[in-house]
Amino acid sequence: MGEWEGSEGKREEFAQRLVSWFSANGRDFPWRRERDPFRVLVAEKLLQQTTYGHVLKAYGAFFEKFPDARALAAAEVSDIEAAIRGLGFQRQRARQLKELACSLVAEHGGAVPSDKGALLRLSGVGEYVASAVLCFAFGMDEPIVDINVRRVVGRLFGWRGLKDNEIAERLRQMIPPGRGREFNWALIDFSALVCSRRPKCRKCPLSDLCPSAEAGGAT
Repeated sequence: MGEWEGSEGKREEFAQRLVSWFSANGRDFPWRRERDPFRVLVAEKLLQQTTYGHVLKAYGAFFEKFPDARALAAAEVSDIEAAIRGLGFQRQRARQLKELACSLVAEHGGAVPSDKGALLRLSGVGEYVASAVLCFAFGMDEPIVDINVRRVVGRLFGWRGLKDNEIAERLRQMIPPGRGREFNWALIDFSALVCSRRPKCRKCPLSDLCPSAEAGGAT
């Protein structure tokens, strides 16, 4: 599993240095300033399979038109589609958003639940979105795992071949208490800005901790 497997001290150093890097280099997006669970949930759905830039263009106007689950549930699919034009898969997204809102209204009176099982039972909500809502809206130290996070931990820790839930459990033990938001955002930004598909190892602030960098370049 790689040399990091048995080194708790190095894992703690990684987490601390990653969060410190984020405090100086993290990106600023309007959804990262949100604490309203409905907005966080919808933002995570909007961010799926599209770019940050496209979501930025639609973000403010979307919530002016659909400020809560009841408004979104009552909307016509065509109106939702018009509000998210440019994100791609507009018709499909619009239907999914309406179904999600209807699910919230029918099952929770329009409120977003803070229980992971309840979130996963909502229409169109998977493990990543549920974990993101628990962390970003409710402040829980809940790890989130996607293909980009898998790439980073694969290079740094040798955690290749592990299932997402296995990676999540290991990351959960690394999150500095009460700093889940920063830790997850740091991983997201680090995977985009430094440890990308074509990694910038020479500029990486964690290269001295990374076996892949020591081996002459990440894969």
